[in-house]
Amino acid sequence: EDLAVLIYKSSKTAKARAAATAAAEEKKGQMNASSAGRRRQTSPRKRSSTNQVFEASIDRPGKKREAVSRKRKVREKSVCSADECTNLVISGGVCRRHGAKVKLCSSEECTNQSREGGVCRRHGAKAKRCSSEGCTNQVINGGVCIRHGAQIKTCSSEGCTNLVQTGGVCMRHGAKRKTCSSVGCTNCVVKGGVCMRHGAKRKTCSSVGCTNYVVKGGLCKRHGAELRLCISKGCPNLAQKGGVCKRHGAKRKTCSNKGCTNIAQKGGICKRHGGRKI
Repeated sequence: EDLAVLIYKSSKTAKARAAATAAAEEKKGQMNASSAGRRRQTSPRKRSSTNQVFEASIDRPGKKREAVSRKRKVREKSVCSADECTNLVISGGVCRRHGAKVKLCSSEECTNQSREGGVCRRHGAKAKRCSSEGCTNQVINGGVCIRHGAQIKTCSSEGCTNLVQTGGVCMRHGAKRKTCSSVGCTNCVVKGGVCMRHGAKRKTCSSVGCTNYVVKGGLCKRHGAELRLCISKGCPNLAQKGGVCKRHGAKRKTCSNKGCTNIAQKGGICKRHGGRKI
């Protein structure tokens, strides 16, 4: 009888355990189903967010257009506000020609523009020199001068080595230069929108009573302007190109006008055809 009672009790406990495990499995199934339903409900939100991102990506070209229009407005603002003037703004919305104030050298009676320390180069402002040993040329780009590898933009025309003036081309291949503002005058502008003939002022030698034009350091050749001489031994000629004079191999370009053999000045043309002195 005792054995029968034990067997009966063990069978009951086994059934109770089986029922408990079955109920636990049903609860897990219900929980999984509810979580899956929630995921399905939240997925449209994610899709909506992706749609918003897509719509934003579609709207980006408009933003780019707005940025381009802003840049154009900035460029328009950077031009002088005076009528028919295309010069760049210096200060106060105008260029130098129309009254923009520029800092001048602090030395008495000096009208040069200040470079460094409130003075011009003539009165002590130091210009950066080429980093190559023994070279006194002024830095152009990358810490070096043209002779030691400074890169300068050249004309985009094939086979042309002239320097770019405007529009990616040189004077010979169509770069436009400003002409004198005087009516009927076709000379190139020198200073202040006019040519030499119509009042462009050039600096004269600082020596008393001397009317020669300045060459370097505020002086003319006669009063000590330091000029580069040919590097050939014993040659007193001025260096033209590559540190040598014509006699020792310096090649100079001739005027680009047909039939003209004069030496080219600035812009690939000679003085007779409107070129300025280099």
